[in-house]
Amino acid sequence: MQPFHPFREPWPRIIGIPLVALILSVLSHDRGLNLLDFGVTLLITGLIWQGCFMIISHFRRRFPGFERTAQRIGLTVLALSAYILVVDMFTCTALDALGLQENAYTNGEWRGNLIKCFATTALIGTLYEAGYFFQMWKRQAIEAEALKSRQLRAELDILRNQVSPHFLFNSLNTLVALIPEDPTQAVRFTKALGHVYRYILQHKDKEVVDLGTELDFTEAYIHLMKVRFEEALHITVAVEPEHRRLLVAPLSLQLLLENALKHNVASLAHPLQVDIHVENGRTLVVRNNLRRKQGSVEGTGTGLSNVKQRYAILSDRPVDVIETREHFLVALPLLELSERTPVHA
Repeated sequence: MQPFHPFREPWPRIIGIPLVALILSVLSHDRGLNLLDFGVTLLITGLIWQGCFMIISHFRRRFPGFERTAQRIGLTVLALSAYILVVDMFTCTALDALGLQENAYTNGEWRGNLIKCFATTALIGTLYEAGYFFQMWKRQAIEAEALKSRQLRAELDILRNQVSPHFLFNSLNTLVALIPEDPTQAVRFTKALGHVYRYILQHKDKEVVDLGTELDFTEAYIHLMKVRFEEALHITVAVEPEHRRLLVAPLSLQLLLENALKHNVASLAHPLQVDIHVENGRTLVVRNNLRRKQGSVEGTGTGLSNVKQRYAILSDRPVDVIETREHFLVALPLLELSERTPVHA
């Protein structure tokens, strides 16, 4: 026998048959409840319930799903009606032959019998159909959530896969420019690029990483950028140790730094100043002074847009972007494992 669950077979029959029989016995016999009356009612209730269960189960298997509900219920009602008439006539005849009860079809009490039988059947059928509807709804909700999760995971995979080529494209452009100007710097840049790219390969397939890990990578990336920009780039990182355990989308800081370098002037006369800090223990702020480059800036379009789309999948909290006359600010939600993340880091 299965573990007890009040809505899982066979428990509805085990509990329901004697309970309904008891209620019908009390309501139907004015002279008071006795064991014989209860036994007869229990027998009839059991026959009706067991037959109803088998008929309902048959049509449920034959016509499953929401879309076939009308066909399933219509045929079930017809089959149950025929079954109830046969059971009632058979039991009344059998009980009369045994001398236990007078045949209701000879003394005119058949209408009351059928009312009780059909009322019992309607109760049983309603309970089973309601349970079936709940099971279908629950299954569809689980399937819809699983489909949504698969879709989010597919979208996130696409966005993550944009990061690595984007970074490599920009880095190779930098390297190409450095080789004729300063071969020694180009060698150092290539070595640093190898270290940074190793991190990208290790973490780009993760949904989230802790902020401490991302900051360690960012420091290496900043060193890489300093090879190119030297004193034209100033980056300040101020994050308390207790905030380093919080989670961020991997490579999001690198993309924001690339975005700032791509769109702003970074020169000795006008250095680019970037400040990275945590506000209210819930938000990582990346702010840079605003001095936009003249004309259009060529790019792949995966920087800030990529970060915003990834956070839209990872969290209900949006990425805030604020632009003033002097500064450009991006605020990233700091995540925890309890938040809406597809999988843990």
